[in-house]
Amino acid sequence: MNGRSASPVCHNPVVTVSASPPARVRIEAEGTDLDEGLHLFRGEYNGDASWAAHTSDRVFSFRHSAIGDTEMTLRNTSFLGHVSGEMEPTDDYVVSWFSAGSGLFDTHGDNISLAVGNLFMFPTDRPVAFDVTNVEQKLVHFRKPFLERVAEEHHGAAPGTLHLDGNRVPGPASVRSWRNTLALVSRTTLDAEASPILRAEMSRIAGIAVLGMFPPKTPTLPEGLLRPGNTRIRTAAEYVHANCHRAISTTMIAEAADLSLRALQEGFQRLLGVTPNAYLRDVRLDRVHTELESGTTSSIAQTAKAWGFGHPGRFAAAYALRYGEHPSETVAHP
Repeated sequence: MNGRSASPVCHNPVVTVSASPPARVRIEAEGTDLDEGLHLFRGEYNGDASWAAHTSDRVFSFRHSAIGDTEMTLRNTSFLGHVSGEMEPTDDYVVSWFSAGSGLFDTHGDNISLAVGNLFMFPTDRPVAFDVTNVEQKLVHFRKPFLERVAEEHHGAAPGTLHLDGNRVPGPASVRSWRNTLALVSRTTLDAEASPILRAEMSRIAGIAVLGMFPPKTPTLPEGLLRPGNTRIRTAAEYVHANCHRAISTTMIAEAADLSLRALQEGFQRLLGVTPNAYLRDVRLDRVHTELESGTTSSIAQTAKAWGFGHPGRFAAAYALRYGEHPSETVAHP
């Protein structure tokens, strides 16, 4: 059985955009062809070649819909089959929950079994591996610049990429607020006659509600970077924090801060006492330490590798020098 129906039907995604910003978005796609469904979802969710799908005990079908605008979209997906793979971070902040089916997400060391109704915030700084069956899923996508503006306004977060506390289990009050807000937002979003001002307000309060469940974690920068005159070195440091999950270089850091390589090196040495590469290594070590301390990671080696430490011995030595204990001691005594 190859997972295809005798007469597959697939409606290609159609995006309609209005003339008034923010542009309206509407996507509708469905079908009964396994390969078409796999191709669609791989493209929508930044999938790689590892994605694979096969039929389950259900008659296969897929469906994907999205409605909203270029700042926020409400989405419904259905994949009545089995699909697995890995998703790279996207340009959206995404909160999701299953309304049916079962699955496992792995955020490189943190295995999360998703029960129906449980909320999950996709990390923006690492890939997510998944293995799901017969899933019906609801998602809300926020474009990064939009949610970052909301966070800056309401939480005092620094401009730029947010580090949302996805491991936090939202409390009952914040979940209630989210669901009540989403009911209101959905009615307005589905109303084709709603004014652009009202739609924008709905997107904003939805952003406030999701940040109430998953509050932003801001990097702690050395005090010297906050002084007037050090703006560009601060920009470079913030770029490191926001992109430490990527294979970045000192050239990329310098370009992000509009500095020459020499000015970057001198600025880091003068204000931080380290080279840019050493600062990047320490930020990555901090990310590993946070994950090990949380007690949710299943493998020290896997977590270290996810943050760019490929040599176990050198990683363990650098970790012990920074934290005064070996990684295994952090895990044993979080």
